[in-house]
Amino acid sequence: MKADRKRRWRWWLLAFGLLFLIFLVSAELTSRSSFCSVCHYMKPFYESWKISSHGQIECQICHYPPGLRSKFRAKIEGLLQVGRYWTKLYLKSKPWAEIPDEACLRPGCHDKRLLEGKVKFKTVVFDHKIHFEDLRRGKKLRCTSCHSQIVQGEHITVTESTCFICHFKQSEHYPRIADCFHCHKSEDLRASKARHDHELALKNNLPCQRCHAQVIVGDGAVPRENCYKCHFERDRLDRYDETDLIHSTHITAHKIECNQCHLEIQHKIIREIETIADCRTCHQNLHQAQKILYQGQGGKGTVHSLSSIKLEKGLSCQACHVLHEKTKAESVTGQTLEASGQACETCHGQGFARLLAQWKKAAQKEVSTIRQALLQAEKELGRSQASPNDREQAKKLLAEAAFNLEIVARGKAVHNMAFSLELLKAASNLINEAMKLTGTSYRAPAVGEAANRVSPACSQCHQGIEAIEGEAFGYAFNHGQHLEKTELECESCHRLSPRHGQLVVTRSDCASCHHESGPKNCAGCHSTQNIIYHGGNLSGLEIKPDSMAEAGVDCQNCHSREKGKIIRADSESCLECHEEKYWQVLQEKQKEIGDKSTRLAAIFEQVGGLELSPEEKDMLERDRKIFNQIQIDRSLGAHNFSQINSWLTACLEKWLARLTQKDKIN
Repeated sequence: MKADRKRRWRWWLLAFGLLFLIFLVSAELTSRSSFCSVCHYMKPFYESWKISSHGQIECQICHYPPGLRSKFRAKIEGLLQVGRYWTKLYLKSKPWAEIPDEACLRPGCHDKRLLEGKVKFKTVVFDHKIHFEDLRRGKKLRCTSCHSQIVQGEHITVTESTCFICHFKQSEHYPRIADCFHCHKSEDLRASKARHDHELALKNNLPCQRCHAQVIVGDGAVPRENCYKCHFERDRLDRYDETDLIHSTHITAHKIECNQCHLEIQHKIIREIETIADCRTCHQNLHQAQKILYQGQGGKGTVHSLSSIKLEKGLSCQACHVLHEKTKAESVTGQTLEASGQACETCHGQGFARLLAQWKKAAQKEVSTIRQALLQAEKELGRSQASPNDREQAKKLLAEAAFNLEIVARGKAVHNMAFSLELLKAASNLINEAMKLTGTSYRAPAVGEAANRVSPACSQCHQGIEAIEGEAFGYAFNHGQHLEKTELECESCHRLSPRHGQLVVTRSDCASCHHESGPKNCAGCHSTQNIIYHGGNLSGLEIKPDSMAEAGVDCQNCHSREKGKIIRADSESCLECHEEKYWQVLQEKQKEIGDKSTRLAAIFEQVGGLELSPEEKDMLERDRKIFNQIQIDRSLGAHNFSQINSWLTACLEKWLARLTQKDKIN
């Protein structure tokens, strides 16, 4: 009997030992991360974990708090998960993992995260401490409130939509935390870190909404039906309006992702142009041309879509336009104002008002060209002997050309200069197609051909520069001719940085090309010198011709050409026609002109600091313009001594007298 009893105990001990060994092996295997993928519904989570930054950390390390008790619990629950899987109990409830904060903040992991201060997340600055230790909109957050378990195939990554719900959700209980500078620090908005330098906007305290008005999509509402995803008990559903209880239960006590209940809020640039709702009440469909230009699509013919860079950056109408503003008397409103150069310079700095004026000037020139071409084409169509079918087709083509023209003319090309030029090019091509059908030889002028030479980086802002004429070193200058007829690029003459647009080409550089060979039309470039020498109107001053000009002495008689250079007149060139003492007399006269010019410049500075009447201001402005033209001449009176000397003398006397009079009054 005793032997049988001992045998039974041995078998029981052996069985218990085997079961315990199986339990230990099973517990070890089931607590490994690789075992998680056995269940098919865990495969997406497992695959995202493998390629995540936590891919070398076992699942149980994060999913359970530190300690022996948690480790034992992890092994037990691993076995229970196997039982649920094989018995298919998992089908009755969605598996839900909650990662405790203690797991993240355990020694050796993120235990020092709260002491690290502010960190950079994409383009914003984030501080873990204030989000984790303080209440956010009255709510206690957890690590996984922001770091979701799986987002778009990523494991335990930041869920941006959670940030947006908290920062942009309107609530009667808590204000929105929507101050842009909570996340976007001013130092990150300057030239070295941002595409657009916001220095002036920050200096002028412009609100971000002045330009970036449409940056939020959605309201983060919680539809009541979303509760039915998890609950069906009436006593729970009736507490829908108890927001504090719901948030403490779902956020603090349990980790439920915000988007499980809230509709999504997106914070992004909206690349659609819409006028303000208040404006649309009265102004319905009155800005379609502007909208077509701003969005860069909707033209006729072969037109490349080119949305405005301002649209790409989310700038709305009020970024440039001053809308209805109330005066001190709230019932009185102002009038809608047009966008001006001042609006540009508020954000971009000095010089952009001039750029705006250049855009307008270039657009007006091209619009006028195509308008005249369209009128001529319509006349040609009226005289054409083409077949009725061809005439009808040509008429449709001209109508499409007119559509493009009116979009640019009415929509204001400055809303999108690049697309405006595309529309006008297409209009020119449509006119030419129509003329081919009518059998006439008339062809519309090309639009913006020289623009193809403009550097891509420059063309983003300087569209239409080929139509702009100006001055360089006091000489008439045409961008279009230099872009079309030479191999010059923008960088050949202008510096891009550090002083954008700075002229780096010199007078000598220009002369080396213009004086290279062959007869030249001096007056084409040296218009100021030509007026002073041959007579004419110099900024309102009528000048009589110099005596040598009346005698038929030409530029080349005094300025000889040598190896592509123009040699300034010297004593040898003067002695070919004059006596020896002429050169000495000429130098004395030039010194006299130089001294008077220096004195007059100093007097202008003194007078400019005085209080002047409107008439005196106009007179001073006129005299300064004439004086500047005389300085551009650079001959110190040699081109017309009598006229220049007379004017300088009279001007000195006039302003000296006024300066003396002002001093006596003071």
